[in-house]
Order: sequence, then structure tokens, then C-alpha cells
Amino acid sequence: MFSIPDSPSAFNDHQSILFAEYLRIMVAGIDGLDCVLSGCAVTAQGTPDMTLAVAKGSVLTNGVLKAVAAANVTITTADATNPRFDLVVIDSAGAKQVRAGTPAALPLPPTRTANDVVLAAVYVPASDTTIESDHVTDLAVFRRQGSMVIYKTTAAETTNTTVAAVHVLNKTASGLVLPNGLFLSGKQLRCRIGGNMLLNSGTPTITLIISYGGTTMFSDVTGAATADTDRLAWFLDFQINAQANNDQALVGHLQLSPVAAKTAPTAGLGDIALTAANNTPFAGSAAVDSDAADRTLTVTWTMNVSNSANEIVTEFASVELL
Repeated sequence: MFSIPDSPSAFNDHQSILFAEYLRIMVAGIDGLDCVLSGCAVTAQGTPDMTLAVAKGSVLTNGVLKAVAAANVTITTADATNPRFDLVVIDSAGAKQVRAGTPAALPLPPTRTANDVVLAAVYVPASDTTIESDHVTDLAVFRRQGSMVIYKTTAAETTNTTVAAVHVLNKTASGLVLPNGLFLSGKQLRCRIGGNMLLNSGTPTITLIISYGGTTMFSDVTGAATADTDRLAWFLDFQINAQANNDQALVGHLQLSPVAAKTAPTAGLGDIALTAANNTPFAGSAAVDSDAADRTLTVTWTMNVSNSANEIVTEFASVELL
């Protein structure tokens, strides 16, 4: 957690100075632009050397979710005459980096590269060969309360002429990857997706599947539709609650223009195919350990007739971490 050590609790009194760059780091974190969501602690080695351990975690860089794998970073050779400040960061690509400062009698921290998520400042004394715990100042700005948007798109995505599953949540990456250790007990995910579809060839059905970590939480198929040039509108809104690190409960609803007669779901509870315009609730569950590996949340529509006149359009999608 972001902190400035009081003099003389740190290795050197220079570490007690509140630099302008530190304030800019704090503002970016509070804004939710470049901040830490989980983990990412920076610690000295058990037998101190010039490397530091970075714990697994997750960050938002320029508002984009990035997973951070546990690994070490290396502090480069100390100056022979003057101390310096380095910054341990996650860059805009999600990679761990050390931004080395300039040695000086009264050193300043280096300027961040655009959208760096700063984890820690490191005081590097002149001629130092080991980085101890009291050389490291925690500068991670966490966002733990309130709603954080961890994914959104406002660009329309159109898919037709296929019987493969159409990813309507993060189509490019075939779902949203939740970093290891992020979606833990007490957390909630709220997902909202909307668009339209055209079912104008054959007697098509459409199947909705919501999965987390490879476990299908809900799956249901409509009855057969009659080919029609009129487009259907759809809006999906659901929430997944982490009742434990390995226990997820899904509840949501789908608003869908009329398609066909009611059918029983193949997984979960509910139905997505009433005969009139509807707001149908559904539920499901999973038992996936979110603290053991990265997990992917997927939402797909699947059409059983491949034709250019059968089409899924996603107008927008968003996922919030609560």
C-alpha cells in the first residue's frame, strides 16, 4: 500500500521525501487509470542481493487489465559516488520493469513511462551490492472498494456465416482473462452485453453459454426460429459472486426479442426462449479455484445454421469488478 516512510525508519532520510512524481503516481492510481487491483508486492530476497521479488497480481494500465506473474526484477549496478532512486513498475504491456533513476547527491525518482503502474521505489546507495527491505518503499496504489471497469468495448462486432461459437465478450481474445488471485472470496463480477441478431435462413436456433474457468455455468438453446428479415434485439446482464475462492454463483437475466417456444436448459436454471418479448432470469454455479491460475470468463452465442443471413452483432460489452 502506498506509503512514505517517516524519518529515520527507512534506510536513508531521502526516502522520507514526498516527491512530485510520487503525487502523480497517487493521482493516476486514485483515478483508476494506472493502479493495482491485487497482489504485486515487491520484497527483498531472503538472502539480499540486487534482485527483488514481485508477487503475482493484477493491474490496470491505462484502464486495461493486465495479469502479473510472480518473478524477480534486477536493480542495476549502483553508482560509485552517489545514490539514486529506481522505480519498479508494470509497463503498459503488462511487463515488469525497473526504471533507473539518475545518481545525485540529492536524487530524484525517474519520470515514469506513459501508463506505468508503479509498485515500489528503491533507494540504491552508492556502491551498494544488496537491496535490503528498508531500501524499498511501497508505492502501489490499490483500488479495492467500489466498482472498477476491467473491460469494455463500444465498437460493434458482427459475425455471420458460421456455426462456431461467437464470442460476444472480448471476441478478439475469446473471453476475458481474470488474473490469478484477482477474483477471490467476497468479490463480484458484473457483466453487461448488448446487440442485435438476424435469423433469416433456415429454421435457426441460438445457444447462449456462460462459462468461467472452463466450467459451463449456464447453457440454453432456443426453439427453432422462423426465417425473418426483422432483427432481434438482445441485452444480457449477469453477476457472478465469489462466495469463496473456489465457489462462484451466477445470477442474471436476458432480454431477448421473441424467438420460439420454451425449452429446458442443458445447464443451470431458467430459459432464454419465451414466446413473447421477455426478461428471463437464469442462474448457475462453478467451483473453480481463482487463486490457482488465470481464469477466463466467456460468453458465447452459437447459431446452428451457417449463412450470411444469420448474424450476431455485439454493440457493446463491459465487465466491472465489485
